Amino acid sequence: MPDRAAGGSAAAPGRRGWIAGGIIALLLVAFGVFVLPFAFTTPPPIITRFTSTLLFSPGTPGARDVARVSIRLSEPSSVSIVVKNSSGAVVRTLADGAVVRTKTLSVPWTGNGDGGTAVVPDGTYTIALEAHAGQKKFSKSRRIVVDTTAPGAPGLTVRIAGNSCVAVVTGPDEPTRLVVTSPATDATTDPYTLRAQGTFTWTTRRVASGAQAIIATVSDPAGNTARTTRPCAPVKRPAKATASPGARP
Repeated sequence: MPDRAAGGSAAAPGRRGWIAGGIIALLLVAFGVFVLPFAFTTPPPIITRFTSTLLFSPGTPGARDVARVSIRLSEPSSVSIVVKNSSGAVVRTLADGAVVRTKTLSVPWTGNGDGGTAVVPDGTYTIALEAHAGQKKFSKSRRIVVDTTAPGAPGLTVRIAGNSCVAVVTGPDEPTRLVVTSPATDATTDPYTLRAQGTFTWTTRRVASGAQAIIATVSDPAGNTARTTRPCAPVKRPAKATASPGARP
């Protein structure tokens, strides 16, 4: 019996040691997870924001004809921004690697190639950004689409309904934004999203006799437009005759 009691009392401190060790290990893990990240913060990257136009139509009046590339820097850095075609060849240099000391940089691209050449062909291009400050480096790219092709002209049929014109528009083979106008009545629709080959019907308000134009204008996401014009000549209904006071029927 004395031997058993001695063995039991010797094993108890061993178990307590294991438990204490486990508690200490858990405390160390908690310290690493919750305390160390705040004690040793990760410095921000050289570039903290990189945005660019996604789609534009260079050289097209009234469209989104200028693209813009914007970055935000955490410190002065050498910055290079180039535009590459689908083959990887550089077609335009927007930033040549000089040191940028401002917090932000915004550069436009009118769609022209290097050397003031003509607007690049329609297609998808890559905007490649590289920056470095000392041993720190940053590299990222974004896609941009050049689209100077106007959508197909919308289909437009017009019929007369009394003193009004009823216009039925059929969209081209791509989604567009549609606006229908009647200059003679100074009336216009709100912009309407027209699906590919979808239809839209609009009735003008009553107008006086005489020809007027109904104009359907569609625009694609890049701002390229196409329009169709059709005439309409509503017939004014004659006013009902009324008897003069004192006249005999």
